[in-house]
Parts: sequence; structure tokens; C-alpha cells
Amino acid sequence: MESKSIRVAALALATLAAACTGSSSGTGTGGSAGGGHAGTSGGTAGTTGTGSGGTGAGGATGTGTAGSTGGGTAGASGAGTAGTTGTGGSAAGSGGHAGTGSAGTTGTAGTTGAVGFCPAGAIFCADFEESSGVPMNSPMGTATFEDPSEYGWTFGGTTMAAMQLDTASPYDGKQSLKVNAPSGFAIRTLAVAVPATFWVRLYIKGTIGAQDHNSFFAAGTSPIYSSANNVELSEQFGCILLNKSDSLYPTGTTCGVNTALTGTDWHCMAAQFDGTTGNVQVFVGTTQIINAQGWAPAQETFNTFSFGYFAYNEPATVSYDDVVVSASPLSCP
Repeated sequence: MESKSIRVAALALATLAAACTGSSSGTGTGGSAGGGHAGTSGGTAGTTGTGSGGTGAGGATGTGTAGSTGGGTAGASGAGTAGTTGTGGSAAGSGGHAGTGSAGTTGTAGTTGAVGFCPAGAIFCADFEESSGVPMNSPMGTATFEDPSEYGWTFGGTTMAAMQLDTASPYDGKQSLKVNAPSGFAIRTLAVAVPATFWVRLYIKGTIGAQDHNSFFAAGTSPIYSSANNVELSEQFGCILLNKSDSLYPTGTTCGVNTALTGTDWHCMAAQFDGTTGNVQVFVGTTQIINAQGWAPAQETFNTFSFGYFAYNEPATVSYDDVVVSASPLSCP
């Protein structure tokens, strides 16, 4: 019996010694923020906020402190306490109220602004600076080339040009409109749509004031010459006058201030045609040369202004530049 008791005591002492030497289940102390010393390389266990980390091989007291080389064997079941997950901010801040501003009202379009010689509100302006062809919105409004009475004649071209853009001696810019001299009767004009009462200002060069009847510009009721009922700015008796189907204003064969203009210079002319009242006024520069008040032949529903050369008796070459048509008064500088 005594020997059995000794053997039991000896076994108990051996078991206690084994437990102190290398505990197979000792639990290491987890790092405070995932910082238990771990594993084979001695690195710091876990990423930020994680407390999982194997315990290093315990020392004699089983505290889990790793050896200096970090090579201790991790305890089989030691587990550090995981750090708690930090509370994130709210997923999305409350958006501000979407403002509901009142839509702005549509602005009123401005009137056509002045462009050089072309005043605000003009109906038609032509400076003949196009590379080719009839004036089309250069800078304002359009004109129509009226077929001359001679077959095959055109606007521009190298042959049979009734009129053309000319660089020889413009009043302004690089070009003017040149109406070439016909060999006989011819109507060579550009036509512009107008209201019943309108003003025109233009620069013209050519001898104006022959003895026989020819015309330069007119107010009419159609762009078609045969049905236009034109009130024409004409020459006759060496004077400048109005002619409506051979009704003349002023009458008589003696010129006053409405005398001929020389063909070598550019002249500014301005005119009003009022089809409602029959009033027609014509100026050369600032001098009024015609003042027809209530002239019955001029009481027409005008819709067309034509300019060029109406050759009834004599050939002539006439040039135009900076032509303006407006419903508002115009004057020469």
C-alpha cells in the first residue's frame, strides 16, 4: 500500500512539472488594439482595430510574451480579444433643399444695330463687298437682279455682264456696283422690297443730266418693269427731275438747283418716296433739289425700289456704292 501511494504522488508531481514547462493550452493575453505578439516572424499581429492574433509561446508563466526572435510556437487556442468596430459617421448627410428659382423671362430682341454706313433698323444696305453675285445680306437685306431686255446678259461674268462688282474706283471699301453701258434700250436694275413710304440714300457716279430722258432709280409697285408704275429719278433737258410715264416734276425745261451732276465724282443722294401722300423729296448732299408735295402721279402703293440704269435714249456707265433703304429718314453727311 505504501508503494502505491508513493507512485501516485510521484505521478502528480510529474504532471504539475509538465504543466509549468510548455503548456499546450495556455491562453496568451490579447493586445489592447490587436497588438498580441504573434507568429513566426515576431511582427505585430492584425491590422488596425483587430484583436485576432495567436499567442506567442508562453514563458514559464504562460503570459504569451514572444521570445526575442519571435519564433515561438503559437498556442493552439489562444485568441486575443478583437477590438470593437468603431462607429462610422452617418452614411449620407441630409441634402439641402433643392431651391426652386423662378425662370427668367425671355429678353426682348434688340433692333438691328448700325454697321458702318448701315443705320439701325435699315431695310436694305449694300456695300458691294461680296466676292461675287447680287447683294445678299451684305450687311442687310437682299436684292434681285432684274433681267435686262437684252437676251443672255447677266450679273457679273467675263462676257455680257449687264452689271458687275468693280474694283476700279469704289466710293468706299474695295468694290462698288458698276452698271455697264447698253447699246440701246435696256432696263438694268436691282430691285429691293420696300414699304409704301421709304427713304433711300446712295452714292452715285456718272453724268446725270443729259438732254434726253433716261433714269437711275425709282419707286414702283412691282419689280417687273412693265407693270411697275415707276416714279423715276430721271434726267432730261440737262436737269434732274421726276418722271412718271412722261409726267414730269418739276415742269419746264429750265434747271434750278436740280442741275446736272458731273460724271467724274461720287455724289451722295437721298430721297423720300411717300406713296400715300404723293410726297417725293430728293437731296444732293445737303441741298434739296426736288420737293414734290402731294404730287398725284406719285400716289401709289409702292413695294419696290429699283436702282441701276434705265436706258431709254443714250448709253451710259453708272456706278453705285453704300446703298441704304430705310423706313426712317435718311440724309447725306
